[in-house]
Amino acid sequence: MRLNPDATFDSIFMASSLQRDSGTFAAAELHLFGYLACLLWLYRERTLADWGYSFVGTELGAPFSIEIDGAVKELMERGYFIRAQDRLRVSTAAEQQLSDFRAMDLNGDRVECLKASCSSTSAFSVGMVGNALAQEPELRRARALPISRPLLEDAAQSQLYEQFDALREGLKKQDIDLRVPAVVWLAALYRSNEAAEQ
Repeated sequence: MRLNPDATFDSIFMASSLQRDSGTFAAAELHLFGYLACLLWLYRERTLADWGYSFVGTELGAPFSIEIDGAVKELMERGYFIRAQDRLRVSTAAEQQLSDFRAMDLNGDRVECLKASCSSTSAFSVGMVGNALAQEPELRRARALPISRPLLEDAAQSQLYEQFDALREGLKKQDIDLRVPAVVWLAALYRSNEAAEQ
């Protein structure tokens, strides 16, 4: 399988960020935070085609990317990701590769979205982020229909843009640090999840 460069960069970046917080990471977390980063990319009014890879919603209402899955498997084979019991950790070689990629500054817009996505763990646990994102309209639909289906098709994007327009209006600034809308939006989704469970 040919590696997707965007998914590979994102996987190393997210793994490194998540490892700083908890010492290890799970492959499923890369799909979750990659999807959140992709949503933040749309929040910044960038096109989905420029993100570089896609997601499907699983029967469990979780995001999954074939490209991230392929990147994780290849990064494990190359020794960039190392098993740590049932989780993974980033090797020194992967950290060096990430440092080299970041020095090129090719991924500045991506890094903004990836940083904001992974930084949400300073306000929420990984489980809370997963529960909140499960209330995102696309993942909620995926959970309601027990089949894997592509996420972020045209109709879904317009619904997200409506939510994001309301969020921008509520925050009153377009150029605000992306971590703020990420946390505010996740908090609103999480509250709707709690309300749905009552």
